[in-house]
This record gives sequence, structure tokens and C-alpha cells, in this order.
Amino acid sequence: MFDPMEVILNSTGALVYVIDVNTYEILYANERCKEEFGEITGKVCYKELQRDQYAPCNFCPLYQYQEESNSPPIGTIFEWENQNSINNRHYMFVERIIEWRDGRTVKVQIGIDITIQKTLEKEILKEKDNAIDLFETIIDSTIEGLIIYNDNNHCIRVNGVATKLFGYTREEMIGQNVFNFIAPSSHDLVKEVVTKRNQDPYKSDMLRKDGSTFSAILRGKDLVLAGEKIRISAVLDITDIKKKEKEILRLAHYDSLTELPNRLLLKELLGHMIKRNMYNSYYGALLFIDLDHFKIVNDTKGHGIGDMVLIETAKRIQTISRQTDIVARLGGDEFVVAVEPLLTDKDSAITNISIMAKKILEELQKPYLIADNDFRLTASIGIVQFNDDYHSIDELMKFADSAMYNAKENGRNEYQFFDPKLQQMMEIKALLIERLRKSIHANVMFLYYQPQIMVVSRQQIVGVEALIRWNDPQHGMISPASFIPIAEECGLIIPLGEWILREAMQQLKRWESDSIKKEWRISVNVSFKQFEKESFVSLLKSMVNEYKIISNKLRLELTESLLIKNTEVALDKINMLKDMGFSLSIDDFGTGYSSLSYLKQLPIDELKIDQSFIRDLVIDHNDFIIVETILSIGRKFNLEVIAEGVETHEQYEKLLSMGCKYFQGYLFGKPVKEEKLLIESAVY
Repeated sequence: MFDPMEVILNSTGALVYVIDVNTYEILYANERCKEEFGEITGKVCYKELQRDQYAPCNFCPLYQYQEESNSPPIGTIFEWENQNSINNRHYMFVERIIEWRDGRTVKVQIGIDITIQKTLEKEILKEKDNAIDLFETIIDSTIEGLIIYNDNNHCIRVNGVATKLFGYTREEMIGQNVFNFIAPSSHDLVKEVVTKRNQDPYKSDMLRKDGSTFSAILRGKDLVLAGEKIRISAVLDITDIKKKEKEILRLAHYDSLTELPNRLLLKELLGHMIKRNMYNSYYGALLFIDLDHFKIVNDTKGHGIGDMVLIETAKRIQTISRQTDIVARLGGDEFVVAVEPLLTDKDSAITNISIMAKKILEELQKPYLIADNDFRLTASIGIVQFNDDYHSIDELMKFADSAMYNAKENGRNEYQFFDPKLQQMMEIKALLIERLRKSIHANVMFLYYQPQIMVVSRQQIVGVEALIRWNDPQHGMISPASFIPIAEECGLIIPLGEWILREAMQQLKRWESDSIKKEWRISVNVSFKQFEKESFVSLLKSMVNEYKIISNKLRLELTESLLIKNTEVALDKINMLKDMGFSLSIDDFGTGYSSLSYLKQLPIDELKIDQSFIRDLVIDHNDFIIVETILSIGRKFNLEVIAEGVETHEQYEKLLSMGCKYFQGYLFGKPVKEEKLLIESAVY
């Protein structure tokens, strides 16, 4: 880390240490330190830098801080003086708490010899200037713009990064009111932060010399220097991050062909509509629209012409819909319209929705004049009404889809409302739930494991993902895709999730005596309902104590949506899990709802690229951009990024060329029983 600065650090005359805040081990010492105290790297600071000292020095600010509370947060700065008991020389120290390259929390401690300054005022001034020069050299090497201003909010010093960010020279910035660099839209926010002496990071819009603005994360630190109150503001430009965030959200939530909301965004917007309807007792409706015989267009005229037909279809549906309606494309020639007629009478709502469905059918029957072709198409529409949340969004979609197929069976070019006879589906589901409830306690569940591969100079298994399987006594093997969503819906995911965690921990314990597998970790999916339980953290703690496993061998896969309902509580839980030593992963990254800015706060180890982005990576440019962006984000935040669902050599080679190092998928091994892992896991 210090190699590029070695010349600077060894020519300043200062003592420069890097010390582990927990063990007090000296991780780095420059040549000046070694000249004064010998070879001290790897040794305990208070034993080597003081005479007859066998415990942390009580004059050390870090020790005093830890006596009063916990370890200081990253970014904490201490300033202090001390007379060394070995050489009796006086030193002035400035130290900053940072995260070291291996993840440890360390303090970078810079010491200036001020022995002569204690007796000669002239030398004091000279060494003070040296200290300031050293300080400027260090702050100019940061990636953040630093603005130092006095108690009257006037700028007294800046670093080179700040001048580049704001487009001023140093001389132009010095003396200006600090609010000249804040966009008017953020004045009130920044004034409140400064007034309250808040030192937590926060977002603000900044103002450049040319009048343009940019988004930044600000961190402030109040200090007293030479008897004067000052505040140091660190400015981190997040413009690129926000652009990438918007692009990911657009690609992940909108259909690339028609620019309509996709299935993911539709479900989110529909959820809000259902809640409004419940509050107002309105009847809403879901219209599932499918073009009749559209495959003929693609087969005879090609997908390019077919895409133009779909774009025109989207426009026509939008012309019939109102601004309050939600028009989405699910894929292929399937469109959905969520209608909010603002009526509390069911029959009146049916009449209005029927009129709208007829208008859509009439609009779609009009000729499609595309590239010298005259297409005459029709559509089939399935409709389901709702005014409560008794049925999930997925169920409503299924009901509307089923009604659409009824319309096709009845001759096409018409609409059908959901047939109540399909209630039989609900009864079948109820039976499945009951069997699932019994099976959880009947020892017919078991775990399969799919290998996770790391590729650096060679390929090796670094862990596995635990995947549940259900061997039902009546119906044999049942796919997780069939029962996991139902378990989520009815709450059975809580006992099921606990069973999975216990099985995984017991497996880790057994592997401790295996020369190969003892190095592996096990990844386990944690459902939202499981995570939000108040007892979740304490349950994990008791299980770790019970099975006596090494907690960082268990990687908990969390979804982005965990942050939506109660962000502060979720972040607190995640931090507690990290403090307990668990390895943490964000599963299906890029398909959720959380802002990328949360990554700055999350103590996670891994991002997991959803397999939906891997499937068409080689042929779909949008998927390529999303994966490339996620890999870039992983590198920026120093996170592992694993691609799941890798099934072909083409996908693997493309990911390798993009810098991906971690993989999971059928190409490397299918989920298998534990004893077959090393036998059936392929390494290419």
C-alpha cells in the first residue's frame, strides 16, 4: 500500500507507523522508525516503543477511547504529544483510523520529533511548517476533496482533489464561505449538519465554479487546531456511481425493446396499487394481453419485424390506457395492464373494465403497416379483479393468465374474466402446504450442495451453496420452485429456514476433520421473513454456540429487498451478524430495490450476480452491461463477485474476460449429496 509513497515517507523526518487497533501489532514502520527503535515490524507497539511497558499506554488516545467505549469508527483522527521513555525525545503524533488492505482496522500514526521545539521557539515554528507540509502531502494523496474551514465558515485550506472537483485554484477557494461550494438545494441540509456538529456521512449536491452541480457524500470532522475551532469536510464525488445506479435500475426494471415496465417493476407498482385499493375499497383489475398467432410473424418475417410489431402494440395499448394505469411487458408478446377504475361497486367496475378491454381489442385489430407489410392481428385478454390482498400478486398474475388461455380456447380475439372454478387451484395449494408442514418434521427433507469455484491461477472449490430438496412420500421429489414460494407465503419458511441452517452448521462441523472440505464455506439463503424475525440474530448465536462452528465458514445470502421495509433495523441486524463473524452475501444482486449508496454502509463480503443476467450474457448487450457494471462495483467496494447459473463454456470465457473470479453453475457441478461433491464436481 505504501510502496508508491515510500520516498515521501522516508524523507519527511517523521515516524510513520501502521498499527492494528485490536492487537497493537506494528504492521508497518518507515526507515525513520527503524533508525530510532530498530526492527520493530510485527511486534507489539507499547513493548517496543516504550521502556518497561507491558500493557497499552494510558496516554495513548486510542487506549483511552477504547476504555470509554468500543473501537473508534473508521476515519477517527487523534492528535497527541508524548515524551518517549526510551530516548527521552518529544514527539507530536497525528493518527487516523482506517481499514487496512486485509480488512483489519488499523491506525496510521505519524510522529514528528519536537524535542528542540520544546526549548526553541524558532525551531518550533520550523517543525510546525514541516508538519503542515507533511499533512498537505498526505491529504493531497486522498481520493476525497478536503476543505478545511474556520468557525466563521470561511475556507482556510484545501487539497488538490478539491480544486479539481470544484474548478477553482487553491487561491480562489481560500477565504470563500464554504456554502459557496454547496448547491442551493442542499443549503438547509448542510447548515443543519454543521450546526449540530454531525460527523456522520451524508449526501449533498455540490456547486462548481461554472455553476454546474454534482452529487457527493460529505463527511465532516470538528477539530481544535492552535486554539482555533476548525472543521474538515471530505467530499467524495459519487456522480459515476449514481449514473451506474440509474442505469442498473433502468435495465433491471424496464423492458429494453418497448421501454415499458418489466415483470419486476410491475409487481412493485401493482403492490402499491393493491394497497391503495384496499384503503379506498376500490375494485382494480389485471388485464393479461397476448397476441394471437404472433409466432407466425416472427417465423415468416423475422424477429426484427416482429420487434417492430411489439413496439407498435405497446404504443396502441398505452393510447387506450390512462395515466393512472400500469402498462407492462412480461416478455414475448405478453403485455399486462393494471387498471384502477376508482369504483367501489363491483358491477360498475366490471362494466368499465369490459369497455376498456373491448377498446384494446379494437385497437389491436387495426392494420399494422410495417416495412411494406400489412399485418392483421388479434389478441386474447384475461382479466382478474381485486380489492384486497387475499391473493398474492403472483396468484393474480396466474389467474389473469389462466383467463387469457380460456379466451384463446373460446376462439381468440376476445376477453374473459377469471373463472371462480379455478379456486380448485387454491385447494390444491392448501393440500401442498399441509404436506409441507408435516414433511419439515418427518425427516424427508435433505440438503444438496452445489460447488462454488474460484479461478486465479487455477480453479479450486472454495465453497458450496446448500440447496434444499423434498422427497415427498406420496409424490416423490418436489422441485424447490414449487414449494419455496408457498413456504414463504404461508410462513413455513421460518421452521424450514432454521432446519437448513442447523443442517449446514452440522455439515461444517463434520468437515472440520476433512483435509479438503475443512477449508470450504457453505452459503445459505436467508428469506426475508426469516430475517425480519426479532429472534433471528439470537437464534444464530445460540446455534453457533451449540455446534461450535467457525462462524465465517457460513455465508448468509441476503436479498436487496431486506433493506426496503425498515432500513435502520435491517442495517443493525446485518452489522450484528458481521460482528458475530458470519460471511455475508447480497443474493440476486441487480434485481432488487436498494440504492447502491447502501453498499457504503453494508459490511458484506460478496455480490451474487443473478443467473437471469448470465443466461443471455453472450448474446444480450443489456445483460453484458449489467454484469460488467456489477463487477466494476465489486472491485470499487473490494467485494467478491460470484456469477451463478454458469452453464456453458461461452458464458464462462466471457465472464473470465470481464474479470470475474468466482463461479457457480452446472458447468462446474450440479447440486449433489455431500458425499458426491468431489466425485461429480467438474473442474475445467
